[in-house]
Amino acid sequence: MTNRSLLRIALAASLALVATSQMLSAQQSCPATTPGAAMPLTYQGGPTVTAITACDLMTRLYIYAADSLRGREAGTPDAMHATTWVEREVRRLGLRAAGDNGTYFQNMPVSARVVSSTSTIVSGGKTFRTDVDFYPGGATADRRIAADAVFGGTLGDTVNALSAEDARGKIVVVTGPANVRGVRGFGAALAGAQAIALVSPTISRPRLRYVLNDTVQNEGRVAYAAAANGAAGAGRGGPGAGGPLILAVSSATAATMLGEPVGDAKLGDKGGSTTIDVKVEFSAQPTRNVVAIVDGSDPKLKNEYIVIGAHSDHIGVANAVAEHDSIKAYNIVARVEGADSRSATPPTPEQWTRINMIKDSLRRVYPARLDSISNGADDDGSGSVSILEIAEAFAKGSAKPKRSLIFIWQMGEEKGLWGSEWFTNHPTVPRDSIIADLNLDMVGRGAATDVTGKNKDGQELFGAENYLQLVGSRRLSTELGDIVEQVNATEKMPFKFDYSMDANGHPQNIYCRSDHANYARYGIPVVFFTTGGHADYHQVTDEPQYIQYGHMARVDQLVYDIALKLGNLDHRVVVDKPKPDSPFARCQQ
Repeated sequence: MTNRSLLRIALAASLALVATSQMLSAQQSCPATTPGAAMPLTYQGGPTVTAITACDLMTRLYIYAADSLRGREAGTPDAMHATTWVEREVRRLGLRAAGDNGTYFQNMPVSARVVSSTSTIVSGGKTFRTDVDFYPGGATADRRIAADAVFGGTLGDTVNALSAEDARGKIVVVTGPANVRGVRGFGAALAGAQAIALVSPTISRPRLRYVLNDTVQNEGRVAYAAAANGAAGAGRGGPGAGGPLILAVSSATAATMLGEPVGDAKLGDKGGSTTIDVKVEFSAQPTRNVVAIVDGSDPKLKNEYIVIGAHSDHIGVANAVAEHDSIKAYNIVARVEGADSRSATPPTPEQWTRINMIKDSLRRVYPARLDSISNGADDDGSGSVSILEIAEAFAKGSAKPKRSLIFIWQMGEEKGLWGSEWFTNHPTVPRDSIIADLNLDMVGRGAATDVTGKNKDGQELFGAENYLQLVGSRRLSTELGDIVEQVNATEKMPFKFDYSMDANGHPQNIYCRSDHANYARYGIPVVFFTTGGHADYHQVTDEPQYIQYGHMARVDQLVYDIALKLGNLDHRVVVDKPKPDSPFARCQQ
């Protein structure tokens, strides 16, 4: 059989595969494509197809943002389970492994910082134990304090407060808010104290504090700071490293420290000598990216890469349990940007009426239920399943770009862009072979009822049927921004791009808050695609039943088409804007 015959057979097989995929796509039916259908709380779809479809995305997201993955917090077994599922999918699709040692995983050295159970407080001849009698919420390293205790009254009471001189060098016992986090704004008068002990009705261990140990990043920051400042380097320990130790103590512990019950203590009452001995332990917490490649078709250009990425983690399980529909209704009215509504005022009576009406309407669709899992369906389950959908379209479809495509699920974005920091500092392909990064983070919403953010002047932005935010598309390369616009114009339903969040000096600094920022710091042109914020942002209500699957499929098709265009360019995307002075400089939009 001749080579030409083999080519004809291969082409016929490819066309047959495309036709079959289109037929299956047309036959797909799911709640996401059924007008007026109520979206379910759980869902199991059928096999995915080559084409990018709303039903495929729904099938995948109901798996990836399910309660069983418990919010995919980086450093936890839940996140490991999530990456196992992604790895299994890319292996099934036949992508080439591009992680460590021929695997799909790129491991990161993450550790959890936790206060040791051997930590103690010794006072009045008694020994008090951590987790039972006290907990040092602000401990970041071993610390031993020996000082006299003094009663500092009620935290935040500026009328009846200790002077700075009375607090200096002491262990100040205070009453006030019910959690250690509320002590952060203790004020200048207590800044000279050795420790601040908040009397708490309950002693509970806070969530683990995870740390990415990246020598390249840390040394690079110190070196850049030294060069920029003409100094020997940045100081160790960070801001406030020598400040007061903050801890919660039981009433019994406080009474022993003061020598009298807290209820009887008066401002400035002095207790006896107390020794606080805190030990901090570090334990390795397996954390990893998933990295896979669709190889390019050109023998030379396949050694250049376009990264298509998303972050695979979210924020895990909330500290408190809440009634789901109540939170959903409240946020729709009173916290329209979810966790970004930091200065929201309490609802008015009229707003409370609307909140209760929305809650009642939700309960007519879904049963009342308690919730503590931040599922992260949009943030960034939407991006994670989107790049999987795009990967399948390239892996099984007939279009084969000349350049290679790297698909990366970056773990730990919510902790500080860990996964993209690690990959760009320790790339598994030559860094200078990466010509662009296309980042998808929160691409599942954008409805007309969603407040997608605020412009630089503080005016609210709203979604629409053709809504899509772009960030960073022309910050390093005018050509890349132009290509995105040109490709969009060829789509069946072109998007109207909103560049409001990309404005220089925007107070939300979005350009620096997602994974593309770590590529841009090395001078790699980036585009950040997002449908923007909404009332479910970083809330337990960010669940799959609220996603706009048809809208998301069109975003994914646009990214696919842009990647195909970039992959077939006869030149690298031109970088015509200034690159950062250093990859370790502070990012500022």
